[in-house]
Amino acid sequence: HLAATLNVEKRFTEAEKLHRDAFDIEQRVLGPDNSRTLSEANNLAADLDGEGRYAEAERLQRDLLNRELRVVGPKDPITLTSIHNLSFTLCREGRCAEAEKLQRDALDTDVRVLGPEHPNTLEAMANLGLFLKREGHLADAEKLLWQTLDLDRRVFGPNHVETASELYNLGCIAALQGKRDQAFTLLRKSVDHGLIPPYDSSLLEQDTDLKALRGDPRF
Repeated sequence: HLAATLNVEKRFTEAEKLHRDAFDIEQRVLGPDNSRTLSEANNLAADLDGEGRYAEAERLQRDLLNRELRVVGPKDPITLTSIHNLSFTLCREGRCAEAEKLQRDALDTDVRVLGPEHPNTLEAMANLGLFLKREGHLADAEKLLWQTLDLDRRVFGPNHVETASELYNLGCIAALQGKRDQAFTLLRKSVDHGLIPPYDSSLLEQDTDLKALRGDPRF
């Protein structure tokens, strides 16, 4: 729990040490295929990802995924979550086309196994939209994220962070498309409906998608 708190505070190196200690103990005491051990491996990979050690995170995530496929199978929500996490790491490594393929397969399984309005399914849709955006497929990303936003509003409500995140991502797409007024409207709505917290203002200040808006007083 302490490691998880450090991760939220972005103190990834400190979190990694504690998660690694817990992971080593759980492997020895509970076994490598125990559900708690598998969960700890995912936590440790998240710390490595946060530190920018993407290759190490990917190796751990692939090992974790192989174990989950063997222990709980390809349709278990735990396995699907690991696929989502791996796809994000791949995209951060600059392999967004590979991440997109992996996420599309996971989304198909999510819809079939969990249903179209399950939180895992909505997360997969949002992730796929982000990968499409990073690949420059802005129209496809925009269409998918509007669909995700409609579902988020129905499932989570208008003031949930997931709903706010979709508004934010749509605002980024509008900015990249040169639709400044629409971008500011969406970004304002995202902040008003819960984007910050748990994020902080550095999200807007550092996001390269919003570079074209920074000279505008509305920013």
